[in-house]
Amino acid sequence: MWRKILLSKSMGILLAAAVCIGGLAGCGSDAAKKGDTVSADKKEGGSSEAVTIQWWTPNWDEPESREMAEEFEKDNPNIKVELVITDWDTYKDKITTAISAKGAPELFTILLTDVKPFAGKSLLEPLTDLGTNAGVDFDDILAPALDITSVGGQAYGIPFRYDGSGIYYNETMLKEAGYEAFPKTWDEMLDMSSKLSEEGKVAFAWPLGNQANAVTRFVQQLYTYGGEILNEDETKCLLDSDEAVTALENIVDSIKEGYASQSSSEIDNTKMREMFGTEQLAFNLTGPFDVDSLKTDYPDLKWKTAVIPGDGGMACTTANGWCVAMAQNSEHKEEAAKFMAYITEPENQARLTDSFPASKTAMEFEQFATEELKPFIEQLNNSKPEPAYTCWSEVEPVIYSYIQSAVSGDITPKEACIKMTEDINAIVGM
Repeated sequence: MWRKILLSKSMGILLAAAVCIGGLAGCGSDAAKKGDTVSADKKEGGSSEAVTIQWWTPNWDEPESREMAEEFEKDNPNIKVELVITDWDTYKDKITTAISAKGAPELFTILLTDVKPFAGKSLLEPLTDLGTNAGVDFDDILAPALDITSVGGQAYGIPFRYDGSGIYYNETMLKEAGYEAFPKTWDEMLDMSSKLSEEGKVAFAWPLGNQANAVTRFVQQLYTYGGEILNEDETKCLLDSDEAVTALENIVDSIKEGYASQSSSEIDNTKMREMFGTEQLAFNLTGPFDVDSLKTDYPDLKWKTAVIPGDGGMACTTANGWCVAMAQNSEHKEEAAKFMAYITEPENQARLTDSFPASKTAMEFEQFATEELKPFIEQLNNSKPEPAYTCWSEVEPVIYSYIQSAVSGDITPKEACIKMTEDINAIVGM
């Protein structure tokens, strides 16, 4: 679940470009745009021969995106860049509609794990040759990130951000419980949580109030124990395994024992950050993008970071990120590829992310070498991509429903895993 998704930055949609009674259609790059379609170039006297390309970029990246568009236009006066600002809640559905239409937007920012489902529907332009010719250095992109956006050896998205979760812990609260550093294993973490509970403190929380947040935490537990969701060809669900039952038991039992917040069913990642910042939680599992947020919003809070404890050692985290992709139906592919190459240069990746870039060169920049970020880099050594199954939009709600049922006590974790497997098999077997 990746995502400056959990950012403290506000998420509000400005999308109104070419809206046609209930959907986006015909979002041609050269058409007149209104509302949230914003021209990056307000200069007069532009060439009548200039090509206009459109980039759909999320609201949390808007300032940097606008800077890059203006810089690119100055060096490339024959190419104009228009921005359409998207948001987390609706971007996928609206982009799906827009890129399916004739004269689709040239470029758009999407999650790495969105690429394969879009590419599977023939909505994306293959980028390996096009990007290389435009100056994209594929050898400089982190292999795990590029693997997520590649199908059959062909890249369909250029990653510019790649990260996973880690632990933030309250240094003062842990010292009072007798800990100088965060525990290394899940069992040691539960022992510490028990001591905190005896002192009337809540150790942590699960973000079960949000579907994507909740399922991500379950999947991280599942991967830590070596489990899988589907088989390789996505024809069979594997969640009736011992690994899945253990993963769900960890969530259910920690709430039942009082180690995790009893309000977990009403909490999302944003609320957990707030609870940690106000010392209602002793530690929190989230991404590296919260480093700056905590420093800004809670300047007096004393905290450190650590890797996630797992079964006898470091747990597995899910990793995801963001990339720039191109619509197969776009009209100005070569011009768009040139701008894409500019967006994904190491220096631009570094300013476009609040966590980690996908560029090997940018990863070595000083801004990513802080003490707070080092555990997140280490954690990526035990990471797997977030689920990117073609049927994931149907599978995720099923998993979420049974997580809720198990947490509420309506069924046991084992029963929940058996039932979710049956329901998901009905989906993938269709």
